[in-house]
Amino acid sequence: MAIRDNAIKVYKDTAWVWLGVFFFIAMEATFIYLLFASNDIWLYVVSVVAIFLIMTYFFEIKRNRNTIVVYPNSLQIEHAQKMKDTFEWEDVGTVEIQWPQIKQFSVELKRGSYYYTILVEMQEGKNYRFTVFEPTKFFLKQQLKRYHKQYK
Repeated sequence: MAIRDNAIKVYKDTAWVWLGVFFFIAMEATFIYLLFASNDIWLYVVSVVAIFLIMTYFFEIKRNRNTIVVYPNSLQIEHAQKMKDTFEWEDVGTVEIQWPQIKQFSVELKRGSYYYTILVEMQEGKNYRFTVFEPTKFFLKQQLKRYHKQYK
């Protein structure tokens, strides 16, 4: 995503992604060590299941990282999804939304996941959503509300 010169703030989840990847690699190394250090069959089963879960979370983190750019007249979101008329979400890539078109921001949790979804409700009824990782959710929502109040 190209970021223009007049960007006020750029939010990236990249730092949290690498922290999560480091944590998952450390957990996987611990399980592999326990696997070779012990002869218990239950430990083999637990280790294989843990490695599988760690790998699925790793790919989920990699897929859901994104960049949010605040401009004076718009908000640009990478990896956004749009609600279709059939109430299904479709990926639309990078979108740029004008501040007066935004009605409000809300947050929803995906159960059992490492990330939250921030919902952007529009004035004319269309909705967009994008994912953010749990540590940045509250801060980002409050910042977006502040920018919305300032620029609408």
